[in-house]
Amino acid sequence: MGLFDLCMVGGDGFGFFECVLDSGQPSTLSLALLTGLFLALLSAGYLGLAIYRVLRYRAAPTVDVGFRPAVTVLKPLCGAEPELYSCLRSFCDQDYPEFQIVFGVVDAADDAVAVVERLISEFPALDLILTIDPSIRGENLKISNLVNMARFAKHDVIVVSDSDTRVGRDCLARVVAPLIDAQTGAVTCLYKGAPVPGLASRLAGLFIDDWFLSSAVVDARMRAVTYCFGPVSAVRGDVLDAIGGFPRLASHLADDFMMGRLIAAAGYRVELADVIVETVVAETWRTLFAHELRWARTVKAVKPGEHFMSGITEPLPLIALLLFNQGALGWLAIGALVALRLVLHYAMRVRFAVSPPCPWLVPLRECLCFGVWVASFAGSSVRWRNRDFVIDAGGRLIPLVSRYAS
Repeated sequence: MGLFDLCMVGGDGFGFFECVLDSGQPSTLSLALLTGLFLALLSAGYLGLAIYRVLRYRAAPTVDVGFRPAVTVLKPLCGAEPELYSCLRSFCDQDYPEFQIVFGVVDAADDAVAVVERLISEFPALDLILTIDPSIRGENLKISNLVNMARFAKHDVIVVSDSDTRVGRDCLARVVAPLIDAQTGAVTCLYKGAPVPGLASRLAGLFIDDWFLSSAVVDARMRAVTYCFGPVSAVRGDVLDAIGGFPRLASHLADDFMMGRLIAAAGYRVELADVIVETVVAETWRTLFAHELRWARTVKAVKPGEHFMSGITEPLPLIALLLFNQGALGWLAIGALVALRLVLHYAMRVRFAVSPPCPWLVPLRECLCFGVWVASFAGSSVRWRNRDFVIDAGGRLIPLVSRYAS
């Protein structure tokens, strides 16, 4: 049954559409109206569900049974990113009895070295070490660094964390606690944005808070978690060994996602910790689109169906294009979607204490989201750390050889 056939079903309930089709207007306008309303209905349904899930979200509380195994935290570093000191220091200042932190760089001249040396001096009682190893062990340079660093890990529980992550003093205790169950192979954390000053960074943080985090909350309540997130993930050493260790991830761009998928495939559970951490967001206009396009094409490679369907979470530009000249009903649909998106915007701030509200940026942010989503289908190439790759269907990185190479 086609869209026009639907107008003939349901009696008087479709009288408006029958009038539209019989009004003598070009059929292209009628098709635009019906298509726009259909997309608006799907988007409104998603936004309504997201608002409901966000307002009712309650992480499963961690029961403190005194489970405090010794932990090794692995911190791969590359450059002195904004607020790197405060992020790394938050891991040194943990209310936890025994932990080791291994910081790793590939170059002794890396600007992050000075930050690590400052922390080692500031916390002489802690077990902090810095590794410098230029060995390359795969296309994913972060994982290559982790392979080199893991040789210095002293403890059986491994926490992997991105360099731009900032946490509270109870983070390790709350992340490690679910590992008391032998069937729990990994624990990961949801995260929110902490943008540095600047419009590009605010837009990037807004995406993390209003699009990523809200969709992750919806997803987590619909099915079992089978992935990890980069900011903070804890895994038992024997489980990591069972999936082939970090070398197994060395060719994947979405290494955190793949680690969770492999752990779940091995028969273990992946749990969400009852803590949400911060990721510092520092973008320029030059890096913003490239960064988000890289991530979108990665998601398209590893979850193609879900990536396609994610278009209903950000269709406002297309719906506006279809409905802006369709009269009062079209404008009503556009206004309803904007209103629902703004309700979600404020719900995220009430429930998760994310960055302050900026409702005037929400429509611009959705236009950018839609542009990135459309661009993600225009190819599978990405640029990462000044190198060009193609992402294959399994999410693996394949280097692109320069056309000018001899």
